[in-house]
Amino acid sequence: MKLIVSGGGTGGHFFPALEILKRARQRDLDTLFVGTRRGIEVRYEEEIPGDRLFLETYPFRGVSLSGKLKSLNELIRSTLGLRSRVGGDFRAVILGGYPSVPVALLTLMRRKNLYIHEQNSVPSATNRSFALFARKIFITFEYTRSYFRGRHVIRTGLPVRSELLQSRTDRRRARELLGLDPDREVVLFMGGSQGAVFLNDMALEFARRTGLETLLLSGERDYERVREAGRGVPNLRIFPFRRDMGTVYSAVDAAVCRAGAGTIGELSCFRVPALFVPYPYAAGNHQFYNAREIEDLGGGFVLRQEEATPEEVIRYVERILADREVMAEGIGRFFSPSASAVILDHILQD
Repeated sequence: MKLIVSGGGTGGHFFPALEILKRARQRDLDTLFVGTRRGIEVRYEEEIPGDRLFLETYPFRGVSLSGKLKSLNELIRSTLGLRSRVGGDFRAVILGGYPSVPVALLTLMRRKNLYIHEQNSVPSATNRSFALFARKIFITFEYTRSYFRGRHVIRTGLPVRSELLQSRTDRRRARELLGLDPDREVVLFMGGSQGAVFLNDMALEFARRTGLETLLLSGERDYERVREAGRGVPNLRIFPFRRDMGTVYSAVDAAVCRAGAGTIGELSCFRVPALFVPYPYAAGNHQFYNAREIEDLGGGFVLRQEEATPEEVIRYVERILADREVMAEGIGRFFSPSASAVILDHILQD
């Protein structure tokens, strides 16, 4: 039996898919990853275990009529190409994104078991479209249940990168590696893999006004501007990105960040309470609802971007630092260390 795993385009879809694949290979399963040639997964091709296939897929929503026709044409071609590649018995799990559509269509055509994993609180259009046909739906946030009433829904949590789980570092040592004062509280600002100009500017203002050790992951595109603007601020450390995120999370006391599922999953793994400033243009406002679930657990606060003045950000961060241990426990309750194993257990039991 082959397991097909599809989720790509963005890191939010791809990295959980990668963890499911790694766990499946540990169980000696034959696997096939299906992604898109235009996604982040191409950069990590060598890390994908088992067979892999990259399709030519294009967005359907929010494009012109000619763009929609192009998308449908490539969808048909991709599905036919996948059909010629896959034979025999298989099961498929999709995590959203454009490459998941051909996988779901082929699985239904062949009358095989289809499974869905939804990372965010508000399901993607792809996952909602195929939910009626899925044998089981795995979710990360409890809020998502309301979208899949009457279906077999299981909260498994989010598969977090295995190398991250193994990279926890002594706090003092982590701060020394990052050039931070080991004896002072540290606040992390980050806007996801691409960075966020709004949060970058907020980090600069926060560092100037508070004197707290401030660690900023700016993203590559905005790094030079932010680095120049931050010259002469002694309590500010700026990196475009860090591959050793275990060191980063081990070093900090609190975070100010967006509220993507991957970010929340990683913060919960390291029990880092956060002030979430959700990306205001996220589909279905899903980042806001992601963050609200952590706020309900007592592990963070939610502040809409239009309300996020420097004064408000400082006030919320001070509240987190004053009650850090309790809030660390709150966000830690969200973490699901065995998510990928639970997903595979359910798939293999059917």
